[in-house]
Amino acid sequence: MKRSDKRAIKIILIANVILIVAAICGRILSRFVYEDHLDEPLITVDDTEITLREFGYYIYEVEEFVQNQALLYDPENPKHWWNTHFSAGMDSQFVCDYAKKVAVNTCISDEIYYKRALSEGVVLSSAEEKQAMVEAKMILSSMTGNQLARTGLDESILTNMRIKHALAVKYAKFLVNTCDLTGYSEEPEKLLNWDGVYYQEKILPEHTVKTNDKVLDKITLGKITVNYE
Repeated sequence: MKRSDKRAIKIILIANVILIVAAICGRILSRFVYEDHLDEPLITVDDTEITLREFGYYIYEVEEFVQNQALLYDPENPKHWWNTHFSAGMDSQFVCDYAKKVAVNTCISDEIYYKRALSEGVVLSSAEEKQAMVEAKMILSSMTGNQLARTGLDESILTNMRIKHALAVKYAKFLVNTCDLTGYSEEPEKLLNWDGVYYQEKILPEHTVKTNDKVLDKITLGKITVNYE
């Protein structure tokens, strides 16, 4: 073999090694570490930012609910359920994607209803607020150390988010009795849910919602507070 040929082969081998190393390094550097983004704003509703840490409340609630379904579906491999794809025309999606959709939109509707409640004088009674605080403690006690570390949640955040959710629910019930729902065939409670027609047509458009897609797109439900081992 000529010296020039050997030299060419060496150059090709070195180039390939460089490309492989670069690819590995790029993959490592671009790897999303959930905990590194906890204090970044994830969702902004009007002028209020909800951080990934606060959004962890919704992640935990949705993941706990869907994980129970997953364990019924396949106790040996709950990930099977999370990765199940449902074909329904335009609404076709994986369970994990729908779970994230539920978490995001529940968070948005809670923020909208919560702020409207405050501005319209709808408040929790002392008993209702106490109940929300008790529920926050129950959620805290049900979470493992790993789950708390992953989400960055603590009792203070859980209490605030639970109170906000309770007031949002109360405001939605208030709307059932005050909104003109003439012309709609669905039940009032369904119309005012985050995926309800009235909410989508009349309430949501009155607010500005932005999402931090650089972070949100990296989040996959089904392996944040569950199936992470």
